[in-house]
Amino acid sequence: MEIDVGSTRIFFCPICDVDTPHSIRAAKAEMYGIMCTNCTSGSIVNEVDLRVYQLKWEEELREILDNLVEHSFESDDE
Repeated sequence: MEIDVGSTRIFFCPICDVDTPHSIRAAKAEMYGIMCTNCTSGSIVNEVDLRVYQLKWEEELREILDNLVEHSFESDDE
């Protein structure tokens, strides 16, 4: 998974106090400058932290979607 300047990743915003999309604004070595697309606050994040957070968020979203699909099939059976 490439992290390109201009791409968007989910990350925790300390100002909004929730997970929000963040735009990757700059990259230098293993550090990224990101900006919350909700409140426009900026943060400096290590590449590993950014990747791990994105993967955890994607896994949580996958579990939610799987549960929704599973429950929709149960409703159809009744």
